[in-house]
Amino acid sequence: EIQGVVFYKVPPDGAVRVSMRTKYDADVRMVASVYGGGGHKNAAGFTVAGPVDQVRTGILDRVVTAIARGLETRRSA
Repeated sequence: EIQGVVFYKVPPDGAVRVSMRTKYDADVRMVASVYGGGGHKNAAGFTVAGPVDQVRTGILDRVVTAIARGLETRRSA
């Protein structure tokens, strides 16, 4: 089972700071790179303009895709 979590922090300047963590084969570094961020396969992040509700929708879709790909990788190994 692959596990993941996404944290959103909104400082006073209104930017949205996103931090993602996963276990096993889900690669959130690729999600972060779409938004100009970076990190490691299982720990990555970035900062984008808000509002957080709009940011959250696109990110969650991509994280779900990363987890699905990770599950496929684990099953084929």
